[in-house]
Amino acid sequence: MRPWLVARITFLEALRKKDFYVLLILMGLYALFAATVLPMRKQDERIATLLFSLGLAFSFASAAILVVVLAARQLPKEIEQGTILPLLARPLTRWQLLWGKFLACWLVGLIALACFAALIRLIVPAPRPFSEMLFVQTLLLKAAGLGALAALTIMLSLFVPEALNIMVSAGYYFLWGLTFNIVQEGLRQLGGLGSFLARALYVFPRLEALNLSRVCLDQAEPLAWVAVFSLLAYAAAYAAIALLAAHNLFEKRWV
Repeated sequence: MRPWLVARITFLEALRKKDFYVLLILMGLYALFAATVLPMRKQDERIATLLFSLGLAFSFASAAILVVVLAARQLPKEIEQGTILPLLARPLTRWQLLWGKFLACWLVGLIALACFAALIRLIVPAPRPFSEMLFVQTLLLKAAGLGALAALTIMLSLFVPEALNIMVSAGYYFLWGLTFNIVQEGLRQLGGLGSFLARALYVFPRLEALNLSRVCLDQAEPLAWVAVFSLLAYAAAYAAIALLAAHNLFEKRWV
């Protein structure tokens, strides 16, 4: 059994879960709201900008939550149900299992992101100024962020209970960017060890750096592709580190 077979099975199982249908309901509600409001405010560009911004926020948040929920339950579910042992008894390495689970969780997030983004572009007029290339760059970086988030959540699932993992992973993804500067400044005020810890905070991934939604709404010029590829490499590096750490933990737990 190869990683893509594990990914395929996991992906098909995810589509049968109620989480994916909640996303479809949210998309339907958003489409209904936009279709109701826009005809009444055709001349008001602020309404279109607001709906576009809300659509991006919904798409990013729903895709991230979906990835976290799926990634947090994959390995614990296999271990709890005892299905992990038959899987490992097959010609399947632990790395292939982890890689397949990661790919499936990431793919579900990418599909959710793509569907919502397509819905936004079909229903809501683009705000002004607007750049199609910048919009594509925004989606690319958000997709990379979802990959890093999936890897980090899978790593945590090997030593953190599922419910706590979901809270920690989602909280980190949505709140770390808001609290980073506050925590860092508080540590700097302590001096000595606090200053060292303030610098050490940069070790933790800052996934909010991959969110260009505000830039996408405020400017019409795309980012330089050197910057985009640098951010993609940043996300890929943390995803790789998290998966390698997960593999190390998995090897130690299941010898």
